[in-house]
Amino acid sequence: MLTPEEEFFNRELSWLAFNERVLQEAEDERVPLIERMRFLGIFSNNLDEFFRVRVAALQRMDALGKRTTTTLGFGVGATLDGIADRVIAMQVRYNEAFSALEGQLSEEGIDLLTEEELGEEQAAFVRHYFDQTVRPHLVPILISDVGVPELKDGLVYLTIALEGEVSKRARYALLELPNHLDRFLVLPEKAGRKGLIFLDDVVRAGLPRLFSMFQPEAVSAYAIKVTRDAEIDMDDDLSKSLLEKMKKGIARRKYGDYVRFLYDREMPEGLYKFLVRKLGVVEQTNVIAGGRYHNRRDLMDFPDLDHPDLVYRRLPSLPHRHLVNRRSILDQIAKRDVLLHYPYHDFTQLVDMLREAAIDPKVTAIRINLYRVARNSHIINALTSAALNGKEVQVVIELQARFDERNNINVTRELQEAGIQVIFGVEGLKTHSKLMLITRKEGRTLRHYAHVGTGNFNEATAGVFSDISLLTADRRIAAEVERLFQFFEHNYQRGVYRHLIVSPYSTRRRFSQMIDREIKEALAGRSAWMILKCNNLTDAGMIRKLYDASRAGVEVTLIVRGTCALRAGVKGLSDHIKAYSLVGRYLEHARVVAFGAAGSPEFYLSSADWMTRNLDRRIEVSTPIYDPGLQAEISAMLEFQMRDNVKRRKLDRKQGNRYVAKGQEVAPLDAQRALHAFYEQQLNKG
Repeated sequence: MLTPEEEFFNRELSWLAFNERVLQEAEDERVPLIERMRFLGIFSNNLDEFFRVRVAALQRMDALGKRTTTTLGFGVGATLDGIADRVIAMQVRYNEAFSALEGQLSEEGIDLLTEEELGEEQAAFVRHYFDQTVRPHLVPILISDVGVPELKDGLVYLTIALEGEVSKRARYALLELPNHLDRFLVLPEKAGRKGLIFLDDVVRAGLPRLFSMFQPEAVSAYAIKVTRDAEIDMDDDLSKSLLEKMKKGIARRKYGDYVRFLYDREMPEGLYKFLVRKLGVVEQTNVIAGGRYHNRRDLMDFPDLDHPDLVYRRLPSLPHRHLVNRRSILDQIAKRDVLLHYPYHDFTQLVDMLREAAIDPKVTAIRINLYRVARNSHIINALTSAALNGKEVQVVIELQARFDERNNINVTRELQEAGIQVIFGVEGLKTHSKLMLITRKEGRTLRHYAHVGTGNFNEATAGVFSDISLLTADRRIAAEVERLFQFFEHNYQRGVYRHLIVSPYSTRRRFSQMIDREIKEALAGRSAWMILKCNNLTDAGMIRKLYDASRAGVEVTLIVRGTCALRAGVKGLSDHIKAYSLVGRYLEHARVVAFGAAGSPEFYLSSADWMTRNLDRRIEVSTPIYDPGLQAEISAMLEFQMRDNVKRRKLDRKQGNRYVAKGQEVAPLDAQRALHAFYEQQLNKG
């Protein structure tokens, strides 16, 4: 009997290993300088969400007692200790990377300045910006007099010490940094050098004038930030609609428990003790010393500063070879299945298909399920256009998409005002599938055009997230997508699915059966293999099934971007499993599963990761790819990723994030660049 430590890799520490891969991108000298600064922002944003969700959940579990364990059997207390050690170590690396990047940017003529380093003209510029733009939004609070208010999750505050007053007692103040203003102010050039200053330092520059009535001898400011538990608690009042419950739950989220207190390590001890006491922060593992600036997730928006050589060379999104310069997208899909792979392919083509359907007199109905959409969404505009043109439009929207709840409530209101039928999915199950169905009257019959994808209908993220959409009029698939939309409307009509694989009803069973088929082939001495590309692999049952496959001799290749609780390459357990991760300019988000299938390979696209929640507690949809040409495209994509020798890391039993070594005789292969070239070549061939 294996212990949890022998059988699995701790899920939370594996997630931190993923974020370390993001940090590696910031440290990588091969990555352009400004992009490296932006990776520091991504690292910070990821860590914020990790504390809000995972650490908060562990702390709730820890409060139940010392013997509580995670779903994979790891002690909660030990896991929290491990997180604290790993985060502190990475924070040191982060600060070193930031300092190194500051120096390298300076060598390129770009200075990140504090308020004390400004030239006379720059200082005058900053004072004017502070007075005209920043000061009207500041609300100073004398916390030494009135106490510390409830601090908002994720925002940056400056705590201020006023020294040398007549009373000689310590006087402290608090300012919330306006988060609707740009975090960076571009300064006038000085001697041909470009300059930037943090908004924090713009405020610091104005503090003496802001508190001039106290006539302080010195004013010093130190950044703090709190992270709160992001869980939404909804009451059980049956008289309230789900929409009402969500609105109240979101409002309560602002006052969730503190799970992290981040402060400037240069803060005076008296101010530090005052804040910890007033905020009620008890667990010292939740208190983390940081640097001068917090919320460095804003580094994701670090400006280009007219330095194209310091950012990635743009890889333009391409038209699909079967859709370029075509009068009707639907007519093309009627002829053949189409794969759109973003951001290599232009997401606008999917929007254009909806726009076409909205005004096509033959189209009678459009159905779609939404999880996350962009602000001012083009998808929503197209659906509204369809409703105004007399189409029957039905939208299944997931109100509980974490951190998008408020936007989805606003979208719901907008859709309902346009006369669109809105359905809130299936009670007790999040709807995470990526489906669309367009019904068109062609002659005397109705024809269905279906979309089954791996990512959201979101043009804002489609330029960064690598996702795949299958567009098809194949009756086998389209009929089952229609059956799913009937299920969304009438939950008692579950239906039978012979082609689509649907969570929570058949995903675990069907993929387990396919693994068993590979095991049977291997035991018979025949070639047996499978490839799983996903974001997260944490379900104990499916991991054990993969171990069974390895012991039988099935060659298993994993490409896992994020958390991987499977231990690869362990003798007697996972000898035949190779696990890798790719982190590069695009976020690998597509889920793909491929099997040898006794010499007739099978390929599936999916909205589901192999996590317990995706397999058992969500509506997720996987679709087979039947077209041989599209199978070849997916196979090429997987091949590029399995041969990548630039961005691929090996996920061994310790998940040390070692880059896959490149032999001297082998040319560099960046899978994402290679895939863009592949689609460009396809387009040129026509």
